[in-house]
Amino acid sequence: MLGKFSTVDAIHGSPEKPIKFGDVTIECYVLQDKRRVLMSSDVQRAMGIADGGSMIAGRTRLSQFASGDRISRFLDQKALSALADPIKIKKPNGIEVLAFEAELFPQLCQAVVDAARFGVLQEQQLFIAHQCEVILSALQRIGIVALVDEATGFQKFREEDELQKILEAYVLVEHRPWIRAVPSDFFKELFRVFGWKYTNSTKGPRYAGKLVRQLIYRQLPKPVLPRLDELNPPDANWQRKHRHHQLLTDEIGLEHFKSQLVGVMALLRASSNKSEFLRLYSRAYGGQFEMDV
Repeated sequence: MLGKFSTVDAIHGSPEKPIKFGDVTIECYVLQDKRRVLMSSDVQRAMGIADGGSMIAGRTRLSQFASGDRISRFLDQKALSALADPIKIKKPNGIEVLAFEAELFPQLCQAVVDAARFGVLQEQQLFIAHQCEVILSALQRIGIVALVDEATGFQKFREEDELQKILEAYVLVEHRPWIRAVPSDFFKELFRVFGWKYTNSTKGPRYAGKLVRQLIYRQLPKPVLPRLDELNPPDANWQRKHRHHQLLTDEIGLEHFKSQLVGVMALLRASSNKSEFLRLYSRAYGGQFEMDV
């Protein structure tokens, strides 16, 4: 029920500085208690949920959509409760709006995508699932807090050891045994799209390795790749002792790596050539694609 809690002041953030990925923009704020939140109406618009139609008293259109039988089965009770009772916040300009914690956004998008895969959505809701696919390809659950902090400027006020906490969450102290984290199918698609001849070896053009660095590792939180480079530097022949993914933690680092890999794989499979892929990638992740050399 709306209005259960008093209004909370947002201390960082501005309508002029939303988070952006592809064509989507969402106002975001950091509250007094350091919760990162997204404006509910912007999230609804980003997902393609239309206004109008029958409404339930005390529910927003977004919370009504999430609580429906088609979506709610793919959300846990904690997420459902939070979406049903959005936070009333007062923006720095004094305007009061409804918001919810940023970490819920990827969970909701994933629930919609899962509902589509299980065939339980209505035909007119498939557009929402498509929007959520686009959003998830550009947004990883572990990265939403950093994205909000960058947009609001709150990263300047974080505790000095927060970046170290990110590194501890992502990077192993010891090196794990060699494992293949990038499947051969990924390289097959990469070679096809970029017009290279594929062999059973994933060595291929040296450019392919740089693309993996750019497409996958640079989408992890900003301090992670420099730390991996520091722990695993190249020798005089530009060969590294380990694969970078061997240094990633299981539950967070490697899982984020795999999620990014799946997202890029989907874009590769949807592309018929290099230019089409780069266009889709730039739309999904924002900005122009630049080679990391």
